[in-house]
Amino acid sequence: MKKTEVSFDIGTSPPAIARYMQSAAIYDSSCSETARTLFVKGAQSAFLKISPKGTLEREYKMTDFLHSFQAAPKAIAYESDSAYDYLLTEVVSGDDGAEQLHLENPEKLAAVFGQYLKMLHSLPVEGCPYRNRTTELLNDAINKGIDLSAVHEIAYSPVDNVIIHGDYCLPNIIMDHFAFKGFIDLGDGGVGDRHNDLYWGLWTLRYNLKTDKYKDIFLDAYGREKIDAAGLNYFTRLMELAG
Repeated sequence: MKKTEVSFDIGTSPPAIARYMQSAAIYDSSCSETARTLFVKGAQSAFLKISPKGTLEREYKMTDFLHSFQAAPKAIAYESDSAYDYLLTEVVSGDDGAEQLHLENPEKLAAVFGQYLKMLHSLPVEGCPYRNRTTELLNDAINKGIDLSAVHEIAYSPVDNVIIHGDYCLPNIIMDHFAFKGFIDLGDGGVGDRHNDLYWGLWTLRYNLKTDKYKDIFLDAYGREKIDAAGLNYFTRLMELAG
């Protein structure tokens, strides 16, 4: 993750956030067009995400929920002002899955990536604040005017019965030389259908490794007995249509 030192007026953020930034060096590590991510290197190092008001509440709640299982960083503070949401989270030691030290061993990367997804999907769903991710995804697509007839033609009925990441891509998992440290960027998470995450896992391996060569390692590590080909086809079409 690239970090560029920047100047930042802490007076523009809510007091509950600003107090963690006193006398800290601030680095921009943004990788999204819709949110700004700052690395706050101070007495307590943290990541601060700033995004339009109303867009980070889900990420805050899902981060807090998964932190209870030691599967995500601690959410230190979440605040809003009239224009923006501010989410401050602890720093998890390690590097994301798309860093070169992980990509240079693609077989091991694909294997642990499947294993850690299996671990996520084995967590209890009780207490998760978002329960119906597939319905939400379908409604979002309909609200965008997307024709879902090609999705509904597939003989598969989604089952929302596992905790999903919602954007299970290599940059969103932190590892220390392949040892799991935490999931990040959980704004699309909730109780959903496992094939949603499996689709994104296959997508990111192909995108980051520039080949489909390692997909079988990923699926084998996850567990073929849990995978329905029709389910993968269903979410592949849905995500491709939704863009």
